[in-house]
Parts: sequence; C-alpha cells; structure tokens
Amino acid sequence: MEFGLFSNGHRHGKVAAHAYEEDLFEVVTADRMGFREAWLSEHIGLNRPDTLPAPELFICKAAALTRRIHLGPAVRLLPLYHPIDVATTAAVCDHLTGGRYMFGFGGGGLGLGNMEQRGTTDDLRHPMMLESIELIVRCWTAPEPFTHEGQFWRGKWINVQPKPLQKPHMPLAVATNDDTFIRMAAERGYMLLMSHYDPPELLRQKMERYVLAATAAGRRPERGLLRVCRQVYVAPTDKQAREEARPGMTVDIEEQKIGRPALYRRYIPEGGTIADVNYDYLVERGMIIVGSPDTVCERIKALYDATGGFGALLITAGRDWSTREKRARSLRLIRDQVAPYLADLDPDSRGGYAVGY
Repeated sequence: MEFGLFSNGHRHGKVAAHAYEEDLFEVVTADRMGFREAWLSEHIGLNRPDTLPAPELFICKAAALTRRIHLGPAVRLLPLYHPIDVATTAAVCDHLTGGRYMFGFGGGGLGLGNMEQRGTTDDLRHPMMLESIELIVRCWTAPEPFTHEGQFWRGKWINVQPKPLQKPHMPLAVATNDDTFIRMAAERGYMLLMSHYDPPELLRQKMERYVLAATAAGRRPERGLLRVCRQVYVAPTDKQAREEARPGMTVDIEEQKIGRPALYRRYIPEGGTIADVNYDYLVERGMIIVGSPDTVCERIKALYDATGGFGALLITAGRDWSTREKRARSLRLIRDQVAPYLADLDPDSRGGYAVGY
C-alpha cells in the first residue's frame, strides 16, 4: 500500500493566499516524506473566500517546490468547461510538472454548491462528462487535426499542442458513483477515486464493480489503481490524537451536517438522528481514523480487509486540524510508524484480497 494526500480545500480563513500557503506546506511536507501523490480539490461556486477553483495553477507552483510527488486535480468538473480548454491546460501542466501530472475528472453535483452553466442540469452532467473526456483524450492523442461533431461540442481542425509529455497521455482518474464511468475506468486502466465519506460497504461495492468490469473486458483487474480517501490524524497516544483533532474536525462535521447532511446519512445509528453523528461517534465507527500509530495501523488494515484491498490511501489534508507543526508530525508518524507495517499489502497479488481472478 502507498500513501498520498487529498487536499480538500476546506479551511476557514478570509484570505485565499493564506489557505494556499498552508496547502503548499502540506504538499511539500508530503513530498519530503516520500508520499506518492497529492490530489487537489477543484471547488467551483462555493461561497468561501479561500476556496481553490483553479487547481492547475496551484499544481504548477507546488511542482516547482517539490521533487518527486505526483500531482493532480480531484477533480476537473468537466460539464462546466470546454473540453479543448481542459485538454490544453492539462497538457501544458504535464510539461511544467516534468511529467508528474495526473488528470482527475468528474461531473460534480449541482446540489453541492457547484455553479450551473449552459443547462448543466443533473440529467445532463453524465452525458456531458462522457463526451468531454472522449474529446479530451482525442485532443491528446490525435496525430493530426480532426473534426468533432458531438451533442454538446463541435469543432473543425482541432489540434491541441503541445501533446502531453507522458505518452500516450498522463494517468487518468475518475471520481464517480455511475456504472458507466466505473466501467470505463476499469476497461481503460484509469484510477478510481473514492470519497472519504464512503463507508466500507459502499467502497467494496464500487471496487467489485470495477474488478468485474475489468474482467469482462478481458483485462487483469488492477486494484492497485484504486484510491481510497480517509480523514486520518496521528499523535503519540490515542488520547492526544483525539483531543488535538477534536476542535477542527468538530467544526467541519457540524458545518457539513448543515450544508450537506446526505454525506452522513449512512452513518446515522438505527433509531437515531443526524444529531447523533458527532466527532466521537465517527471516530468509533472508523469513518475518521484518529489515534496512536498502532491504533491507526489497525484501523487502516481493517478498512483494507473490509473493502477487499486497494492501492493507495489518500490522507485528507487542506483542513484546519490542529497546528501546522502537529499536522506535519502526523504525516511523519504515518511515514515512520504506519506505512512500514502496511507496505507489504498488495491487492493485486495472487494470494491477496483481490476478487475476480
């Protein structure tokens, strides 16, 4: 198993520059500690002064400050943009990062604070997303100018330059619950990005659909391409970790319960209400992984077993949890005392947990 970051851009400052500096600190720290990748949220239309609507700009700056870590948006909201613009920006970004760029895409959700443009109603988001990614990939790989006559976009003499540095193009990842895109990811070898709000049973269902789709397409399933995100905080002791993370995580939880209650609906206890879903309850349920290195190891391993295995765990970042120094300490403890004990977990080994062979 490998580790990365999911920088989710959910701070509470009044100036975006300050939030971006904190996010950069975390990405640079993760790079120095050998984390494999960092995914940056694209938040469009959120009424927050410190939101990040242009992740590629951030990625290019982060690439100049790091050496090894791979960087990608999670995710480009394809229905809101012209595909040729997206393809061009991504190709340039691939060159500016020295081939460390990854392309994450999705459709977003109109009920989640995203702006609506050009009739991008819920029933059109997935058809637009499908046509968009097909056109984007063709922009990256077509050897000569071409014509596109689609339902949503049309053009002649389309010729995106430069082509991506990585061949035939950069790694792709999709965040979705839709079977069409899970199947596409499995058939084409795209990564599948899964939310830190998904419970283990839902993660397992998505993964099994991914594995079965790859098998049906004649591909060997690659669970190493599966990315699971979790909110993780580590301190020397369980008590210390819980108390340090409590204030910041509680603010986030209570804010989300008001603005996006559906995220916690699966966690409401039988006979209870969403009011019962608080910080301590979510830690006990394992949705939030907080504790000493031993406790965190145990809970990540339990998540791995419950889901059937995955390639990388993305640690939620971009949040005001504790201090900058303590967040760095948490990443260091993951590197030194958690990752070494989970490094041998290989979901694609014949003796591992993967299904579908």
